[in-house]
This record gives sequence, C-alpha cells and structure tokens, in this order.
Amino acid sequence: MKHITPLLTTILSIMVSVAFAQTANEIATKQKIDSLRLAGLSEYATRYPLLRQGAFATDIMGKGNVKAELNGKDLYEGKLKITRIRSFFNVPVAQWGRNAITGTISYQQTNFKTDEIKSYDPQFSSMDRSLTKSTVGFTASFSRTDSIFHQEVRYSAGISGLTNEASSIKRINYIGSVSVPVLRTQYSSLSLGVVALIDPSALSPVIPVISYWHKFKTPGLDLYADLPQRIVLRKQLSKKSWVFAGSELGGNFFFFDFNQPSLPRNSIYSTVDIRTGGTFEYLLTKKLVIGVSGGLYTTVQSRLYADDVKSSDYFFKSQNGSVPYMSLSLSFLPFLKSLTSR
Repeated sequence: MKHITPLLTTILSIMVSVAFAQTANEIATKQKIDSLRLAGLSEYATRYPLLRQGAFATDIMGKGNVKAELNGKDLYEGKLKITRIRSFFNVPVAQWGRNAITGTISYQQTNFKTDEIKSYDPQFSSMDRSLTKSTVGFTASFSRTDSIFHQEVRYSAGISGLTNEASSIKRINYIGSVSVPVLRTQYSSLSLGVVALIDPSALSPVIPVISYWHKFKTPGLDLYADLPQRIVLRKQLSKKSWVFAGSELGGNFFFFDFNQPSLPRNSIYSTVDIRTGGTFEYLLTKKLVIGVSGGLYTTVQSRLYADDVKSSDYFFKSQNGSVPYMSLSLSFLPFLKSLTSR
C-alpha cells in the first residue's frame, strides 16, 4: 500500500466517496419509501382496525338473562354478567416483492359471573358462580398479490395455534383464502373471495366473503361492508377523530377440562356474538388511537362440545339474549417494518 501514488490515492478516495454517497442515497430513498408505506398503511388501518399493529381493550357487558341446557334438558336459568380483556399484536416478519409473512399473538381473558340462579337439576347447585377463562393464540400467515389473465388475485394461507396453558398448543387450525377485486373506482370498490378452513369444529369448510367500500357525497362519510364480519358507516369528524356505526360479528373460544364421567374430558366452549352500536376514536399521538364503544351485545350462539367433534354436536348450550355493552380500547397504527425484506 505504501507504493500507491498520490493520484491513485485520490482516485480511490473519490470512488469510495461516490460509493458511500450512492449507498447513503439508496438507504435514504428506501427509508423514505418505507415511511410512505407505513403512512399509507396507517391511514388504511384507521378504517380497518384488524390491520393495526396491536390493540388492548376492555369490554363490559350488562347483566342479562341466561338459560342453559345440558344434553337437551333444562339445567338452570339466571342472570349473567360478562367482562372481557382482549389484546393482539401483529409482527411483520418478512416481505419481498408481492409476498409477505406476518405473525400475530393474541390474548383474551373473560369472566362469567352468574347469580340469581334457578336450578332444574338436583345435582346443579343454585349458588352464585364466577368463572374466569383465558385463551392465547399464535398465528403465522403468508400472503401474496399476483395476477391471472391480467386480473389481480390475492392469496393467503395461515396456521394458528390456541391454548390455555404454557406447556402445549391445544388446538391447531389451518386457513386459506383467495380474493379477487372486481370493481375499483374513485368512489367504490368490490372484492369477492372464499375462505377455506381446516378445523374439526367448523360447521362449513368454505365461507364466501364479500368486501365492499363506497364513498358518499357527504364529506368524510364511507360505507364498509366486509361480509360476513361487519357492515359499518364511518364518518371523519376531524383530522384526528372519527366514528363507526354499524354491526360486527365476533366469536370467542375457551378450553375446558372436565373430570366427570358423564362429560367429555377435553371440551371447547365457543360463542358467536354480534355488536351493534357506535365507536368513537381519537388519534392521541401519531400512532396511538384511543376509542370508546357502546351499544347492544347479542350472543347468537353459545355451545360446549368435545374437542374432536363439530360444534353442532354440542352437549351444552345457553341462550343469553341481548344486553347493553361498553368497551374502552387503546390501539397502535402500524409502526414496525418487516424484520427481513428484499
């Protein structure tokens, strides 16, 4: 190296400086693009809460009537009050081209408090009861946007595990979906698709899905119909606040381990519910959203069944009716970049 001439040293220095400048420019450009992507995704996530980075919520349901049956016979009736804590966090694992891998962690804890019980079975006590159940979920999903005959197609496939203990995964489900945009204008869009489920308790292995958006002439008013999950109107109140009004379909999943000869040892308790009402959200910081919801909470289906059969083969069911509810939430707009990208 000591024989390098001053001219050559100058040339090498210039080459290194140019290469460094090019690399710095590429990094800056990529960071700007990533920032714009996150900004666009954040704006999109204000309309689709499931696309947010994460969320924490507390639900309080009013006390309502409940009537339960065991093996087709009346078991009890009384008053039921439900409180729930739920959360999820999305992690963008990898992204390359039109492909992406995402991981999701979810947690839910629900307390069922039943009182004013009237028993119809001598073996079932009329004393007040309080039961708390927790479920942890892990999901890994792959998605890709492609085209067939010049038509855009979106694919996704995922595997999820559910458990209520730290030592093992008690339930594994598989899901796949295909959706095709069939309409896209300045004021409307429509996508059609199907979701396929590999789940022992699923009533149907295939579910059709419809996603429709329409922007009304009224400033800041949009309709979102993502069937069968939700149909809501969204009104932008200000730059940092908006409201949703409509109905959303949801569900809950819990594990039971019975030690009674007459009941399946490993059982699953699942519910299907509909929330009808309104949600007000406010952008507290650049990425932090607070919200308050209220309305009517209706339990459409509530069943207990063995873990290796369909939910239609239940041995316990309850009728809960409709009650008022209130929910407080704290959620985060997307702020994490993919752990790996190319």
